[in-house]
Amino acid sequence: MRIIYVLFLLLVLVIFGGGNVLGKNADILYYVVILAIGVGGAYYAFWFKKFAQKVNALLPLIETEPDTYIAETEKLLEGRLPTNIRSMLIMNIAVAYMEKNDFITAKQKLKRINSGALKKANGAVYFLNLAYVLIHLGENESAMEIIKKYKKRILSLPMGGNLPRLIAFVQIFEAMQEGKWAEANEKMKSSKESWPDRVTGVDFSFLEAQLAKHENADKEI
Repeated sequence: MRIIYVLFLLLVLVIFGGGNVLGKNADILYYVVILAIGVGGAYYAFWFKKFAQKVNALLPLIETEPDTYIAETEKLLEGRLPTNIRSMLIMNIAVAYMEKNDFITAKQKLKRINSGALKKANGAVYFLNLAYVLIHLGENESAMEIIKKYKKRILSLPMGGNLPRLIAFVQIFEAMQEGKWAEANEKMKSSKESWPDRVTGVDFSFLEAQLAKHENADKEI
């Protein structure tokens, strides 16, 4: 919150030289600023707790009711938010569009994000989602560039939620692009056994159809 930052600067001014100008009033201003910073910090902590609760309550809707999730999260974006929080919400909206198989809009949403605002794991998740979208749009070269560039960061992600499935999807695609069809088929088989349901958030059928097409082409030769 910008007001807390301003108060902090004022506090620094009081401590380093402001006393000479303000005289006896410097001590009073010092305690007023300290109190204001404390109140402001407490308010921000309260606001953030409530905001996080609302965001987390909406998350299940990404898979069950993506349109509702998009509408409610767009409302949250109307307020003034820190860049990293705004970026995370936009990325979640993109995922909701992915659930709707609207990969064009998902790409547009992801491109609105400054990836530099997403630190460490969140940044890797961003590029993983972008690769997933580009694969579905047939932008294979761009997808491979992302996979190669951020492979180490992606593979170092903590394995929670749908991340293992999403990483497996990208690995199958990478093997296919490199002509490693046996490896791709084996990875697809193990993935389907581990995650047989579409509701997991990653649809393997897109690559499965391409693997089947390649296999049929080989049989015809």
